[in-house]
Amino acid sequence: MTVMSVRPSRIQAVVFDLDDTLFLERNYVRSGFAAVGEYLRNQTGRRVTFEQWMWRRFVSGRREGMFDSLSKHFDLGLTSKDIHQLIEVYRSHRPDIRPCRGVEAVLAGLRRRRMKLGLISDGFLPAQPLKLQAIGLGKYFHKVIFTEQMGRDAWKPSPRAFESIRRALRVPHAGCVYVADNPSKDFLAPNGLGWVTVQWRRGRQVHAGNPAPQGGRPQRIVRSGPELLRLL
Repeated sequence: MTVMSVRPSRIQAVVFDLDDTLFLERNYVRSGFAAVGEYLRNQTGRRVTFEQWMWRRFVSGRREGMFDSLSKHFDLGLTSKDIHQLIEVYRSHRPDIRPCRGVEAVLAGLRRRRMKLGLISDGFLPAQPLKLQAIGLGKYFHKVIFTEQMGRDAWKPSPRAFESIRRALRVPHAGCVYVADNPSKDFLAPNGLGWVTVQWRRGRQVHAGNPAPQGGRPQRIVRSGPELLRLL
């Protein structure tokens, strides 16, 4: 893909998504299944690799109702309260995840250029802060917004977090770039606010092929860290 510069003299801040942009979401899912599997073995005394069954179901594309289906398949008889506890185990576990290749080099390179860096991420708490802590990249960001802390109505495609982080970084909307993965929700709000939007594509992303709503397509697509740095 030919890389064209995106108004470099005007860019003052680069804001990133978290899941499937800075690390692979599927690796977090696998880590969460491992935590749930260990919890169930401790609770039931059954030496069953529950996580392998969940993972096979996930990679086959059957991702809804995972824990209910798990209970039915293994005849666990889990109640709604038990299912809620599994969700809590999943969201509160300390994930075994790493940054995608090239991500830290991009963040370090942008900091050397004296760019202001931000992060906007949807998702439930405490999972999102635990993810950022696990990949060890929080030190690069001047401002981090987990939209759940603002309320569910602030989740993307709401513009609220984008407006908030722009104010916190003290830059105009026209000087901002958003780098993310999911066309179905990530780019609509920043496009509408006059940001530059960039989809960072890599293999094995979960949502990168989702259809975009009207006005929600990314303005640029990159496939590597060096390509993103050249673009900016």
